[in-house]
Amino acid sequence: MDALTRIEWIWRRRNPAPLPAILVICTTVVVQGRAKLSATANSHSVLCPTCATGVQVSLPRGSEPTAGLSSDVLVQSLERALLEGNIRESHDLFIEVLKTPHLGSDTLLRVGIQLAERERYGEAAEAFRRCIQEHPGIFEAYYNLALAQIAEQQWEDALTTLQKAPQKSRSEVLACSYLRGKVEGAQGRTSQAERDLSTAFAGAPQNSFYGMDLGLFYIQQHKYIEAAAVFARARESNGASSFLLLGLALSRFMAGQHEQSVSTLRKLLAIEPNFAPGQVLLTFALSAEGKLEDAEKVARQGLNSPAASPYLYYLDASVLVKLQSRQYKRIFEELLVAQRGIPSCSLCYLTASKADQAQGNVEAAIRDLETATQVDPTLSEAWYRLASLYRRVGRSADASRAQDRFQELKAEKEGREVQMLRDNFLETLSAAPPSQ
Repeated sequence: MDALTRIEWIWRRRNPAPLPAILVICTTVVVQGRAKLSATANSHSVLCPTCATGVQVSLPRGSEPTAGLSSDVLVQSLERALLEGNIRESHDLFIEVLKTPHLGSDTLLRVGIQLAERERYGEAAEAFRRCIQEHPGIFEAYYNLALAQIAEQQWEDALTTLQKAPQKSRSEVLACSYLRGKVEGAQGRTSQAERDLSTAFAGAPQNSFYGMDLGLFYIQQHKYIEAAAVFARARESNGASSFLLLGLALSRFMAGQHEQSVSTLRKLLAIEPNFAPGQVLLTFALSAEGKLEDAEKVARQGLNSPAASPYLYYLDASVLVKLQSRQYKRIFEELLVAQRGIPSCSLCYLTASKADQAQGNVEAAIRDLETATQVDPTLSEAWYRLASLYRRVGRSADASRAQDRFQELKAEKEGREVQMLRDNFLETLSAAPPSQ
């Protein structure tokens, strides 16, 4: 199942003067049954070298970990090995850390999070299990263990871990409901996922994670009205969040509320003029409404940014073709940039074929369409146009085969361009940092 979700690693200091919770925000991408986590680095870890104040103690390079070293020395050495990317040394040091008796919960959570941030989820899970064994009342150990199990696609183990977690506060109950809903969504249990994600959001609408992920869930289920309602309510408690506004605009566009979507996007870009995802969606929304000159103006402004999205290059080229622009050099240059940044961009070749045909270069247009159908054999418009051009150059048999292929393909509920951009925005929103 396609699912794009966000999760958080939690580490809390428990001492006479506790610090606020340290959250290391991550993105989980579950695509066709595979999971991957990547840190967004939107907040410093307690182990960040620029934040660390303790003295770094290192073991001699190439030496075996020394028995009898204090847990603090071992953990500091482990942190150094992890920062340096020394896999073997860090593994050996981790084994030594686990051999140390009576480790504090802070130490075990620190070590587990350091390993999880480097996608070493099996070792991270060991650290969290050890924490649960020695400190069974620490909620964060269960939560982080469940996250590591999710990263390893151990769905039922994650649910079992969450069920065992000591939930002493309302926030911990909601956190478990939230994470349980994400697991159920990955399993395809949509009704249960909706129930648990909705419970978390209803209990804490000010938590941008809960609103964002419930909204994304509804978009993935093509429930765009429901998604818009969630994003609108979430934004009431997170007014400064550009990404919640983007989610609201996307939901409204997909629900057919194009004017409301455009209005939301203009409000978003008035607040943050260089917000690239907003520029992309506004360009597309205006183009879909037939307001091509306005769309091209927005795209041109966005392309002046050094961080312009490859999707914006594609959209600008597409709009120029629709405008029957003769700026062919610009069109092909923008499509080349788009092809480098968009995986398997069959629509880029389709647009190039239209530009070639406008110049009278039928053979080049045919080559582009043939490439488009190789990249995406289900792109019906490419087969339709290919059949027409084959007939034009006298390739009757090829034209017949292309026409048959076009007839075989079912009409799509959503245009291919809409699908491509929808998937891109889902990925963008899934990687959004909190309250931004």
